[in-house]
Amino acid sequence: MPYVTAPDGVHLYYELEGEGEPLLLHLGAGCDLELWRAAGYVETLARDHQCILFDHRGHGRSDHPMGSEANTNDRYVDDILALLDHLGLASTAFWGYSNASFPGLAIADKHPERVSKLVLSGGLGKITRARLAATTETWIKQLRESRWELMIAGFEHEEVRAVPDWMKERIRATAIEPLIAWRQARPHWTWDAWEALPRIKTPTLFLVGELEDVDGETREAAALMPDASCVVLPGLGHINAFLASDLALPHALRFLGVAARS
Repeated sequence: MPYVTAPDGVHLYYELEGEGEPLLLHLGAGCDLELWRAAGYVETLARDHQCILFDHRGHGRSDHPMGSEANTNDRYVDDILALLDHLGLASTAFWGYSNASFPGLAIADKHPERVSKLVLSGGLGKITRARLAATTETWIKQLRESRWELMIAGFEHEEVRAVPDWMKERIRATAIEPLIAWRQARPHWTWDAWEALPRIKTPTLFLVGELEDVDGETREAAALMPDASCVVLPGLGHINAFLASDLALPHALRFLGVAARS
């Protein structure tokens, strides 16, 4: 089984599919690496890329370390660097969904030589440390009581199109404690994504659902970066914008430099 060991000893599972320029596929909270296949991305991307499908810590077949210290954004970044070193890759393109925008942006900020391009699916909202600190205890209490149901209900409320049952079941199958630990750690991050945006020179494409970016914050994020653009997928929220691979892939492939196929 293909595993890499992180600097803190956590074992991380990955798979490789396809040939060509490397492309790391990194999920956010919920699900496992198989979601990229289920949502229809891998078959197309693997024609021109070596797809690196990754169960980040707390997900899928990777270890599930407990506690906020083991689930910080810095840990996520270190895990990605360890994986690239393990594979002998000087750099890779990176496609992150949802919370994976944070480690992707952090690597581009702190280790720009390790990432050639960023594709980031999902809204990048502005949330201050003060607001995070003030809401963490309540949010965690609700999450422990409802597990994934509170978040699923929030996603469904945002969407016009129904969230598929198979997607909800994949979310429910994910361990909840790593997400709780990640949320506990977030108010204490010393790195801030919005402060970093003007420094990040890595070419970046944001793909965001119209219904998850009603205030235009993701478009604002792209405008702050030296080399970024934002594509809004109309009528879709956070989950269905990602699942609409037929809409997302043409934009991403052009950005990654893949010519259209007849």
